[in-house]
Amino acid sequence: MATIAEALAIAADHHQAGRLAEADALYRRILEADPENAPALHLLGVLAAQCNAFEAAAELIGQAIRQDAGVADYHRHHAMALDRLGRTEEAARSYAAAAELAPGHADTLFNLGVLLDRLGRRDEAADVYGRVLTGAPRHAQAAVNRGMALRAQGRVEEAVDSFALAGRSDPGFGMAWYQQSLALAALGRTADSAVALRLAVLADPSLTGAHVNLGNLAQAAGDGSAAVRHYRHALRLDPGQTGAWRGLAQQLHGQGALSAAAHAFAEAIRLGGGEPLLWDALGICRLASGDAPGAVRAFQAWTTAEPADSEAQFALSVAAKRTDPAVAERACVRTARLAAMDHRPWVNLALLRLALGRPGDALVPLRMVAALRPELFEPWFNLGLCLRALERGGEGVDAYRRALLLQPDDIGASFNRAFDLQELGWIEAATAGHHHTLVLDPAHLDSLSNLAVMMRVSGGHKDMAAAHRRALSLQPDSVAAHRSLLTSTLYDPGWTEDRRHDERRRFEARHARPLYALAKPSTNDPDPKRRLRVGYLSADLREHPVARNLEPILANHDHDRFHVTAYAGVDRLDPMGERLKTHTDRWRPINDLGDAEVADLIRADRIDVLVSVAGGFDANRPLVAAHRPAPVQISLYDGASSGLSAVDAILTDRVMTPRNGAERFAERPVRLPTLFVYSPIDDAPDVAPSPMRTRGSVTFGSFNNPAKQSDAVLALWARVLKAVPESRLVLKYKNLYAAPALSGRVRDILAAEGVDPARLLTPAAVQERQHHLALYNGVDIALDPFPFCGATTSFEALWMGVPVVTLPGDSMMSRWSASLLSAIGMTELIARTPDEVVGIAAALAADPARLSALRRDLRGRMAAASFMDGRRKARQVERVYRALWRRWCATGAATRR
Repeated sequence: MATIAEALAIAADHHQAGRLAEADALYRRILEADPENAPALHLLGVLAAQCNAFEAAAELIGQAIRQDAGVADYHRHHAMALDRLGRTEEAARSYAAAAELAPGHADTLFNLGVLLDRLGRRDEAADVYGRVLTGAPRHAQAAVNRGMALRAQGRVEEAVDSFALAGRSDPGFGMAWYQQSLALAALGRTADSAVALRLAVLADPSLTGAHVNLGNLAQAAGDGSAAVRHYRHALRLDPGQTGAWRGLAQQLHGQGALSAAAHAFAEAIRLGGGEPLLWDALGICRLASGDAPGAVRAFQAWTTAEPADSEAQFALSVAAKRTDPAVAERACVRTARLAAMDHRPWVNLALLRLALGRPGDALVPLRMVAALRPELFEPWFNLGLCLRALERGGEGVDAYRRALLLQPDDIGASFNRAFDLQELGWIEAATAGHHHTLVLDPAHLDSLSNLAVMMRVSGGHKDMAAAHRRALSLQPDSVAAHRSLLTSTLYDPGWTEDRRHDERRRFEARHARPLYALAKPSTNDPDPKRRLRVGYLSADLREHPVARNLEPILANHDHDRFHVTAYAGVDRLDPMGERLKTHTDRWRPINDLGDAEVADLIRADRIDVLVSVAGGFDANRPLVAAHRPAPVQISLYDGASSGLSAVDAILTDRVMTPRNGAERFAERPVRLPTLFVYSPIDDAPDVAPSPMRTRGSVTFGSFNNPAKQSDAVLALWARVLKAVPESRLVLKYKNLYAAPALSGRVRDILAAEGVDPARLLTPAAVQERQHHLALYNGVDIALDPFPFCGATTSFEALWMGVPVVTLPGDSMMSRWSASLLSAIGMTELIARTPDEVVGIAAALAADPARLSALRRDLRGRMAAASFMDGRRKARQVERVYRALWRRWCATGAATRR
């Protein structure tokens, strides 16, 4: 029978040969015979560890050690089992015991160092790794681990040497070079670190961290393409590398690749890098790339992570401004409360409310800041903006004055103050203000253009033209400056129709023709009978004479046959705007869009007929039509031709544009029975008896824009006054005649013509339309200016029983009053020459009975006129739209598709 020693040898043979079941059975039989047999206990424990039974292994090997503590392998294998059980402290003690028994065993020492590292005992670990290297100086991993332990203790110079030893021992060990690069970077030796990183990736191209750090170094050196290359390489190796996504995102953001950067930031966040700055960067990228909803989500995540961060709340308020104003406002309020001592959030809250069309609410935070911090420029400046939006320009002027006391050289405050003064009719102060702005900025186009307007109002047509030319010489490509010049030509009697036409052609050549080539073909269905999509493009969809003329059409459209969209260039909806909106199928605000964006929107809405309303005036957008967003494009209620061959037709009437007339058009004139359509003025005061019956003398009047009153107009009116002794002239337009320069000019011309200037009356301005209309009860006869006559002004005079004497010329803008008078059968008030103006006015003045009859009957005549029938007018324009659409379907669709 075999001895225990022989049986142990046989069991060991089975063990080494992989016959574990046989070895296990024999070890156990030995232990039955000799329960304290240390070798059998040890080997059975090793076998148990091989079978992942680490608890049993630790127990068995522990028993072996208790029988014989002087065997190094017992302690080493015991340490391995304990380590697998997570009993790191005990495992380290076992490795230490093994190392005491076998001090030259490198693997034991190395494993001890690893455990000491894990336990955070870096100084001991470094010493142990040093002992490994004493016995095995080319043990590269030990050198790397020692370097890492030294670096963790702040002994970075020693760590560099240890990593260098590892690199020399095994040049192909990429981790050695990588760790050396980190240590060198910690010492500020960037160039040496870069060399080590390059050696690392040469030795081991799979080192993700090395590629990330090479990307970081390239980014710091300004080599964006190399940075992106390294980050992308790192992500191919490890798509979960957060640092690579972050670095790539930052680099792409810097290169302007915003969508790609946003994706990279989102990946970095998804992988666990959700620190607030990443949400911030993601939101910024999304916002800049046009993804406002995505930006809002990012900033909301940031505010969730850091609800007390005022910067996060502010970013959210900016991003949500367009997509979710309510979210934006709440974020603004939170920002202001979190940074209560900082004035800027309160100002931002005010600007948001102003942008949302709530200037009254915007005043509250601005007044608070101005009261608490009166030395700050910003609240005063923005108060001016709010007050202008509230049409409280007088207070706005004072706010800008306070702003300019703080920053006298601020161009914006200087211009805004001058503009508000201009709107208030304070001509001299406004002119001085615009000159002050031009001192600050000699090339300030808006000031030059508005100076021209001031000169237009005050009759300085030559100076007006010079100001426009100066503006265009400074910026020949300025659409606004060129449009302002075109508008001014309508007022200046020195411009012939041919000159105006030539200027419009220059406007088209410079500003519109380059856009024609970019126009996209129409894809609209060329079915001549289907329901048409009509779009009205206007900045006057508010309380405005144009809106009052447009409302009867909008209110009476046949929506079964016409789908109506309004493209509204208005800041906020006033009661008129609200009313107009109810008459449309769709209302599109466009103030935040450029011309090309508006055209794209119209094209996306598949508009068939685009109607540009009063495109030549105010803030309207004539160049939208140059993009050809609709198959059929029409001009309505404009003062003259648009000058754009992209506009197919201009609506007019037989009186305003007689056939074979001298006026020249880029469009095809389509003549309606009458162009204008009006609604009754329901709140108009009753017509009073003729004032001449109480005064004993006639009162002439004109409530037209003084820009229409050239020297020639005023000289003719002086002749009328001379022809009617003791007559008076009442001039009113807003508050403009309160300006001494303006009223003084009129008096000077009257005096030069031999008329006592005291016969001129300039009543104070009134705000309400009803009170304005009541002033006609003090006028017997209205005098119409030329060549730019009245339109709404003439209608109001006639509605109040005041006959209008007009002198039409060759252009549409000179024949609006004639069109009205013709429609009510009063062509006898239409003069053909200046002498006839004097004769007609004098004859009326000499016939009190006729004046009384007109005063009694005119409103009834007006109410019965065809231009008061909105339903009829809507059918007329619909027939025009349909005819032009059919024409396009028949002739234009094939070439424009």
